[in-house]
Amino acid sequence: LSGRIMRRFTGDEEIVVKMPKSLKNLLAGGLAGMVAKTFVAPVDRIKILYQVSSAPFRISDVPRVAMTIVREEGASALWKGNVATMIRVFPYSGIQFMVFDLCKSTILRRKEAEQSLVRKDAKGLAPLGLSPLESLLAGSLAGAASVAATYPLDLTRAQLAVLKKKRNQRNLGFLGIIAKNYREQGIHGLFRGVTPTLLGILPYSGVAFAINEQGKRTIQIYAGREPNTVDKMVCGAFAGLIAQTITYPLEVTRRRMQTIGVGQDSSMQSLGVNKNQPGRQLSMLLTMRQLFQEQGIHGFFKGVSMNWIKGPIAISISFTTYDMVQQFMNDH
Repeated sequence: LSGRIMRRFTGDEEIVVKMPKSLKNLLAGGLAGMVAKTFVAPVDRIKILYQVSSAPFRISDVPRVAMTIVREEGASALWKGNVATMIRVFPYSGIQFMVFDLCKSTILRRKEAEQSLVRKDAKGLAPLGLSPLESLLAGSLAGAASVAATYPLDLTRAQLAVLKKKRNQRNLGFLGIIAKNYREQGIHGLFRGVTPTLLGILPYSGVAFAINEQGKRTIQIYAGREPNTVDKMVCGAFAGLIAQTITYPLEVTRRRMQTIGVGQDSSMQSLGVNKNQPGRQLSMLLTMRQLFQEQGIHGFFKGVSMNWIKGPIAISISFTTYDMVQQFMNDH
């Protein structure tokens, strides 16, 4: 893809039609999300199984669980639900980056109108950029917009991750899960667990974008250069580590609400349990109360150490891929 993605010819004239900036951000963000999610998909699937079950979590058990899944369901089962993830993550990640960049551009234009244009190469002047609060608010808005637009796809992905893949049998697929949810509960069934998701994405996306943005700006100011690939990966990894830890209890709550009643045909046996939770649907507060009664405060952080490994890697890959794809499109 390039900034001049489309060429039209009228007689001897060549008209170059440039790709709109918002579309470039959408495509770059979507591709970044797909690369990151595919890379960490096996860890994600195992983490979800622990989040929605009563099985105690030990990081040393993860390789055994992975081998059990491979032995019983095949190696591709580690990426079960990844097609649904790709269908979801392209618009999700694309919208998130597009909205953030739109907010950033709007704020910077306002700053430029209020002040004389600050040149990046001007001596003694910091590059024009977002303040920490502006980065936080723009990131939160971007996260909320992406969740609102793609939530039914996230719900479907979580349920596919829990369902066991049967060899030589027809498995319920992406469209089948969506149809089943709608048939049983209507529109409400497609947005089950959306409340903790929105409550979690506001601080998560806000903190992740704020730390990443401020980290890169700090390098510009103090090092006097643009961040390189390593800098971007470090900023993204640190942003992911902080953001995911802060919002992890809401992620566990969301996953349990999304997968209630899916236990009878699930991969829970890989963890040594036969089911996840009762089939009765609960509100967010009741789900959290039940989890606390069942597993205590540790239940809200079960599997968080996997996130400390997976989260920074995924976020750093996502932010870095986004910048690289954007740079490629701008250069070509």
